[in-house]
Amino acid sequence: MKLFGQELTLSTVSRLLKNPFAKDPPIGIDITNEFIIAVELNQVKNQPGVIELSRLAMTNTPENAVRDGEVVDPSRVAEQIKLLMAEHAFTSRRVITAVSGQAAIIRPRIKFPSIPLKELKEVVMHDAERYIPFPIQDVYIDFQVTGTVDEEGVSKYDVLLVTAQKQLIDTYIETFALADMQLVAVDVASFAVMRALADDAEEEQLNVLILIRGETTDLNVIQNGSPLFARSIPMGSSTFIETIASNMGLELEEAVNIFDRMVIPVVGDEEFDDPMVEQAAEEIRFLLKDLTNEIQKSIEYFHQSQQEYTRIQHLILSDRGAKIKNLDQYFSHQLGIDVEISNPIRHLSFDENVFSLEYLNENAPLFATAIGLARRGIEEN
Repeated sequence: MKLFGQELTLSTVSRLLKNPFAKDPPIGIDITNEFIIAVELNQVKNQPGVIELSRLAMTNTPENAVRDGEVVDPSRVAEQIKLLMAEHAFTSRRVITAVSGQAAIIRPRIKFPSIPLKELKEVVMHDAERYIPFPIQDVYIDFQVTGTVDEEGVSKYDVLLVTAQKQLIDTYIETFALADMQLVAVDVASFAVMRALADDAEEEQLNVLILIRGETTDLNVIQNGSPLFARSIPMGSSTFIETIASNMGLELEEAVNIFDRMVIPVVGDEEFDDPMVEQAAEEIRFLLKDLTNEIQKSIEYFHQSQQEYTRIQHLILSDRGAKIKNLDQYFSHQLGIDVEISNPIRHLSFDENVFSLEYLNENAPLFATAIGLARRGIEEN
């Protein structure tokens, strides 16, 4: 199996290494505490660079089966995945999935000596414990050289270090094994979204990518497809839904229904057609303000610590929270930067007799992670 991009030889996962004889590319399956989303892509024959959406399916995650990024009830999640695969006739049994939030620890721009990669791996593994809050024996580690820098006349590598707890990753291994699927790689959700949106990237432009999903909001400052700064904020779409349910005395299902119709006031004088939606917007107002402040603080911290970069002027919203109406305008107004909603669908071909363009565009931010995972499957197959 690959963790985040590099081959692992650990005995605990060696049985899941990629099958070189498999024909179908791996599918992308994104699992949060809210949804399980599966995407299958294919490279169109005789049309280089044209990728076709073959299958896409979504179902609710069993209640309380995923918590803090960990699959706490693998059997129930596996059963739901098996049903999803059967109902939508997915052909591949190989899968790439993702972790997010505090499940993945991302440390960009760590400086290491410019030495052969084999030696560099040994140095990174030896020094990794300095950068992570867990014992080295309890985590899976991956790294990637993202560039070179000159420090006082000495050439060094810029290294991106990514780690995840073995206990957490092993719950995904177990889940897909129970679903009769082969887990060939684990990625980071924000990295998958970067890949899904790679065709939109402007060279040298600094972007802030915000994934508001499940229990967390993941923030990445990116340039040329590489993260320069990463932070996880412990507040996500589930936080908003649970607040609405608690403060308004609603069942969770009712709160979800209201959340999906949510409209955020931008300047404070908007009129609401639905009094329940208006009340819900008021209930999450302080949460939204807190999230905005955390995003602002993160951007300011990045600029203070990385003064060689120009000011960030562009923000990309993705995942479930990005579907909240007017949220892009709200952030733009509060943060003073341009904001757009991610839409990886526009880079895919698909049969409009099979897929509704309106449905795909409406849910594009929610599908971004799974699409990015499936694109990785195409690229590495």
